Amino acid sequence: MKTKIKQVAQILFFFALGVGFIWWFVAKLSEQEISELFESIRRADYFWVIVAFLISIASCYVRAVRWKQLLKPIGYANVSISRAFLAIMSGYLTNLAIPRLGEVIRCACLRKSDAIPVEKTLGTVITERIIDLILFAIIFFVAAILEFSLIKDYIKTNLDATIWEKAKTLLLIVAILSALVIIFVLIARKKIRQTKFFIKLSSIFAGLWQGMKSIFHLQKPLLFIFYSFLIWFLWICGTWAVFKCVQSTSALGFTAALAVTVLSAFGPMVTPGGIGLYPAIFAQTLLLYGVVKPIGYAAGWLSWLVSQIASAVFGLAGFVYFSKNTNNIKNNTANDPLRETE
Repeated sequence: MKTKIKQVAQILFFFALGVGFIWWFVAKLSEQEISELFESIRRADYFWVIVAFLISIASCYVRAVRWKQLLKPIGYANVSISRAFLAIMSGYLTNLAIPRLGEVIRCACLRKSDAIPVEKTLGTVITERIIDLILFAIIFFVAAILEFSLIKDYIKTNLDATIWEKAKTLLLIVAILSALVIIFVLIARKKIRQTKFFIKLSSIFAGLWQGMKSIFHLQKPLLFIFYSFLIWFLWICGTWAVFKCVQSTSALGFTAALAVTVLSAFGPMVTPGGIGLYPAIFAQTLLLYGVVKPIGYAAGWLSWLVSQIASAVFGLAGFVYFSKNTNNIKNNTANDPLRETE
């Protein structure tokens, strides 16, 4: 009886936590943004909304498949793709409220269900982010070649010249602080090595490094590269599907979707979940294709909403699922209702 009460309490707690993240995020929207959001929903072609939603889920699922590839070399081949998927979605939901905390949360989810040390899974996530950044640079370069004049005009129009000066100042500050830290460590390295904090930190970094170097021990590296490009391809397809949702953008092609996807990707890098900024960049880019700003905002909010609904639905499911499945690997593998035969 006590066990059941504890399980129910855990489920309610994590469900409330997930709902709290959604509320916290939505509360940041202005009345005008909420109005634009509902207007874009009202006018949308719902067949293509569903297509965009399914593509969004598919891209996250492929990310889970790719993550499982990184977990195998560090000795955790028994993690099911479904658990990896729900962990990722729980992380995305968390990121809506607190940027980058979601990366830790997704690792903590697998620690609960599969007893994997957080620092090891976090190492694999860092590797993922490095690979994603490299791919982003490649795809941005491709988009720049295909739509050179449009992207050049966008950068000239939207990037304030003072931003480069601010970036230089920030880099200078970071360089000075880094130099001071390095000097301090070199001077006091003997004393630092003897502290409990250093010993604990060394253990954490050892786990991180073990997770990060898993990419060098992949069984099928070409498949990993394929999945990485597939994630981006699906994101672009999702943007194209959103174009079809709105009549004024339905004639836009794949290259336009590529440019919009690449430029809009800067939104989530700056604000939680790209709140406010993602649809603004989306609309500003569509201006270059002759789409008026209100329509561009409608398409941008629709694209944003599709991905956030996926995060909310499966993120909440993830919180509930992991609240019931704690460090019981055999049980999860044998009786997991989400388990696939792999």
